[in-house]
Amino acid sequence: MRTTSCLNINLAALDRNVSVIRELIAPHCDLCAVVKADAYGMGAARIARQLAESGVSMLAVYNLAQAESISLAGITTPQLVLMPVREIELGGEIHRLLLAGRLHLVVHGESHARELAAIAQQLGGGPIPVHLEIDTGMSRGGVIASEAGRTLALIADERRLRLVGIFTHFSDSRADDARTHNQMDAFENLLADHGAHIPSDALIHVANSHAILRDSRFHRKMVRTGLAWTGLVESQSIDGWKPPLESIVRWESSIVHTKTLPCDVAVGYGSLWSTRRPTRIGIVPVGYFDGYPVGSAQSDRRWIRVIAESPTGAASGSRAWDVPIVGAINMDQIMVDLTDVPPSIAYGDGHIGMTAELYGAQPSARNFLPRVAEAVGAHSYELLCRLNPRIPRQYFGEATGTITADTLRMDLQSPGAMTG
Repeated sequence: MRTTSCLNINLAALDRNVSVIRELIAPHCDLCAVVKADAYGMGAARIARQLAESGVSMLAVYNLAQAESISLAGITTPQLVLMPVREIELGGEIHRLLLAGRLHLVVHGESHARELAAIAQQLGGGPIPVHLEIDTGMSRGGVIASEAGRTLALIADERRLRLVGIFTHFSDSRADDARTHNQMDAFENLLADHGAHIPSDALIHVANSHAILRDSRFHRKMVRTGLAWTGLVESQSIDGWKPPLESIVRWESSIVHTKTLPCDVAVGYGSLWSTRRPTRIGIVPVGYFDGYPVGSAQSDRRWIRVIAESPTGAASGSRAWDVPIVGAINMDQIMVDLTDVPPSIAYGDGHIGMTAELYGAQPSARNFLPRVAEAVGAHSYELLCRLNPRIPRQYFGEATGTITADTLRMDLQSPGAMTG
């Protein structure tokens, strides 16, 4: 066995999710897909390629290394780099992207705008396309409101910079309606006060995945979506309708060992769980090294789905059972209670070899990734990004068939193309 688990990524579902998001926004509104952190651990090169094929207008990354890896994969969709950039290598891939007008940088303040103008002077070519981030309450990147006017005036007067966008970022559009609208009020007031320095064709963008669903007021000229394209957003839309987004990711392993224990036997490190009946314990060969969250065996109740495949391979003939995780999560193994799963002659010891689905794609399932995240007090993004890069990413749902991450690396023909 060369690998203990795999991540199955459904590109057809990704394409459908993009279509759903497009239906929620106006025809004139552009769609920017955020693919930071290696597309949240799912492989930025392949995900970005599918998003480009699905018609997104722009891709957003955090740093230059991420932008470079996507470009080296042959993807020509314009990219927005969110991190404050303070130096660019002359003659490199990023320089080439800037000269081609396919890389947009974010201005985070007056002094930063001057730094970018100096960089543009060194690189030559036309003005650098920039977006100004306004801090309306996130208190992270961007320029504070009191400096926004001066920064906009500086950009307008600087021939080496071209303002192509202006935006803000909501701090809690998922749960705090009042704060989100207050941030929007502050942003719109700033736009009105300094409209003379904002080109009429500049992209105004504020909405993230949750804000897209919350109110059409936030859509403006472009929206930025990350969690929505993964299908893991559970918010309702403006009128209470829940959009038909689909999770694109399933994490699967298998049962590799079983044993039957009598009643009142402690299981795992710390003896945090004990059998209450004669119990069939199964071992799944993944753990926190692979990225499965530890949580607390005393405070959360997590489940995986055990699947017995149909002898004919037909999905309709497969059977599945939700089984609880018992004991502490180990570095490279998880124990589950298989007592209620009937043994099958098709599997060793009745269970060995059955599929163990750690993260499922069905929203109603106990192992749906947002359910697991809630159980351990985490966010869906966090659990995706925790997944170890060694786990094979297998892409399916397209006419060309399954593409593995290894195959993609060979296609790119560049040792640095899969970084980011």
